[in-house]
Amino acid sequence: MLAYFAITGEVRALHAVATMNGGWDEDAGGWALIPGLVVIGALHGCLLWALLRMPPLTVHRGLRQALIALALCDTLLWTVLAELPDLLSTLIPIALIVAVVVLLPGVFGELPWQVRIVLVILGLIGWLLSPPLTTILVVWWGLVLTLQFFDGRWSLATLAAGLLAAATTLLGQIVPMPPGILVDGDPDWAAYEVLLDATLVADALWMVLTARELTTVSPLLPVVTPHRSRSLAPRPFSRVAG
Repeated sequence: MLAYFAITGEVRALHAVATMNGGWDEDAGGWALIPGLVVIGALHGCLLWALLRMPPLTVHRGLRQALIALALCDTLLWTVLAELPDLLSTLIPIALIVAVVVLLPGVFGELPWQVRIVLVILGLIGWLLSPPLTTILVVWWGLVLTLQFFDGRWSLATLAAGLLAAATTLLGQIVPMPPGILVDGDPDWAAYEVLLDATLVADALWMVLTARELTTVSPLLPVVTPHRSRSLAPRPFSRVAG
């Protein structure tokens, strides 16, 4: 489809590749959307790279599995999830969100239990009731990113992905949803869909990078990687992150 886009300039083909949904969205017409689609495609590429370079899940296995599964449900496997019965397609993401929100504070060993409870409450309210309580989700994200920054186990790339995820989430609350139902070719709906796609893939990238670099119980301990899999040890996401 990239070749088709290069030859014909048909933006729908670029949309299908960037969002990895295999569809030819009629709402994706318009060259003004190309920068956003390029960003989404780049984020998807980073997501695939991080998944392929995932080290063995030797510590914090439950949390890391939940982070990876939730990221996949939001992006690469969302079409598969949509084919499941409505009850399952609703309960699976909710269960994964609860697992991530409840388990994540536990990786910060020196965090007082009172602060952990606050993080869990904010996370559950923000993730499960957003919208309309998106602001609480952004607050939760800010607290978690602050903890990650001072913890030392996460790279600048992970923190940048988290900031992008929080920023696009907040932007999705500030930018009003287009009026009326989704109509083919509506430029307002097309732009709004690109924003939603960017939010989902940024969320997923932060989750996968968080899981990828969570390879020690404590930042003071060495990386826990079996000798036979030493080549799979996590490497810096970028030169800047390294």
